Amino acid sequence: MLDFINPSHPSEFAVLRLVAEAQEGGGDVFDIGRLCRTLEPGEMVGWERGWLGLAEATEAKAKRELALGHKRTAMQFFFHANQYYRMSDVFLAGDELERRKARFLKCQETFQAAAKLHSPTIETIKIPCGSDEYEGYLAHPVNPAPGKWPVVFLIGGADAFSEELYFDGRPATERGWALVLVDTPGRGSSIYVKGIPSRPDYEVPVKACIDYLVSRPELDPNRIAVIGISMAGYYAPRAVAFEPRVKAYIGWSGCYSVLDDLYEFCPNLRATVRRLLGGVTDEQAREQLKAFTMKGIAQNIKCPTLITHGGHDIRMSVEGAKRLFNEIGAKDKTLKIYDDPKAGGTIHCSHDYWAHHVPYMLDWLEERL
Repeated sequence: MLDFINPSHPSEFAVLRLVAEAQEGGGDVFDIGRLCRTLEPGEMVGWERGWLGLAEATEAKAKRELALGHKRTAMQFFFHANQYYRMSDVFLAGDELERRKARFLKCQETFQAAAKLHSPTIETIKIPCGSDEYEGYLAHPVNPAPGKWPVVFLIGGADAFSEELYFDGRPATERGWALVLVDTPGRGSSIYVKGIPSRPDYEVPVKACIDYLVSRPELDPNRIAVIGISMAGYYAPRAVAFEPRVKAYIGWSGCYSVLDDLYEFCPNLRATVRRLLGGVTDEQAREQLKAFTMKGIAQNIKCPTLITHGGHDIRMSVEGAKRLFNEIGAKDKTLKIYDDPKAGGTIHCSHDYWAHHVPYMLDWLEERL
């Protein structure tokens, strides 16, 4: 059905990512398909207008359903609207910061409207870190086992909002685990609203998040897992190397050096990375990114580790994932490279293999927590 989507084209890959998340309530495949028939790949004005129109229409429908007392239906459409607002932002130019902020705030508004209607609870949370404060969510598990809840802390990549990541991590809640999503530096509300840029020492913001998790009496401090998706294939292992309270780590893509494995490897992502660093020049970015490396650090990761990567990923080098894996010091470590294009999973984050890949990761994690 999706053979017409070319994952090497930026706009078509964005659609593929959305379709994957739609399987977990992050959109409607048929609404997506109807809109895509009207869009021309690479025509960015039409792209923005189309997704914004769908977002506004879907939000309006959610409000009508809520007024009628149809809370579950309203929740569904608020969740969908959140994702469509995000899609309208994907290809805005880097200097259109106010429009990006406005779209993000609509994402946040519609997601939180859905969260208020959701059962089990999706809490909004705030986590202090020095002079900064990060916003995020704690999604309670579905039918948890008696006792304290195991918890998955899912860290997103370059352009992932917590409001989107919920649909990536939602299957964990259905296995009885709590799910934590936080807009750490360079991501979501931290960059769009507060201007907090990314940083190489991701162990600092993640430590603040782990401190928060262990302070929550319903969460099990002995069953904390971290998953890092996309560019968080660097953020997450960097943090885990300094954080013994993390008992299992999954790299949903692996990255040894952001400069080599992402910035140099994928020219299409350079503008995004420069924006996440605070709107720096190419020369400044290259200098700053020298510190975004796992060299001399990866061997400090001792907890059970799984790294997965698409063998034909054109956004993050698979060689970086292999190098990271080889230097990790854990005895229990697994590297899963999808390299058969006929089977799927070979692209960035394996979005085209969702129904197989996500259970594989969660089964691995369930065996260790």
